[in-house]
Amino acid sequence: MKNNNQQSAVLVDEPEPDSPTGDLTIDTSIVDKRWQPLVAELQAHGQFVWQALALPACELSLVLDNDAAVQQLNHSYRDKNKPTNVLSFPALDFAQPATSDDFPSPPILLGDIIMAYETLAREADEGAISLTDHARHLLTHGLLHLLGYDHQDDEQASHMEQLEVRLLAQCGIANPYLNSTTGDLS
Repeated sequence: MKNNNQQSAVLVDEPEPDSPTGDLTIDTSIVDKRWQPLVAELQAHGQFVWQALALPACELSLVLDNDAAVQQLNHSYRDKNKPTNVLSFPALDFAQPATSDDFPSPPILLGDIIMAYETLAREADEGAISLTDHARHLLTHGLLHLLGYDHQDDEQASHMEQLEVRLLAQCGIANPYLNSTTGDLS
């Protein structure tokens, strides 16, 4: 999709006519069955985000799990012994947010996104937002992490949040950072 807002270069530029964009293949593992009603929506949303960013064909692993499993991963890999809503483990190391020119030749494995159901449901309830909208936000957030976006400092956080807000707005989802109760977005 085109970035019609010229005041901010938040969305990745449109690709050159000779640089093809591709689909995002999402290999989904449903570990916690409570995720089942959201799977089709999450897969469609992942495709939407990918097409909006105009990136080449890639594959990622999406694991839909629970707080206990995510807490264990968070403790093992981030030294935080608590559950969180989403974790991203990139397979590619982008020094800065990726553009279509930054990708290697296919096949391209982007990485893993793991989401915790109980944390997602609690945050959605506390924020009075739909479970589906919050899940789509967390998937967007996780995808951006796999692409090299981060929020380690104010400038990075602002850039990443602006992109999330714009992508979500295109889906009719309100700004998730206004009156946020989403806690620790990883």
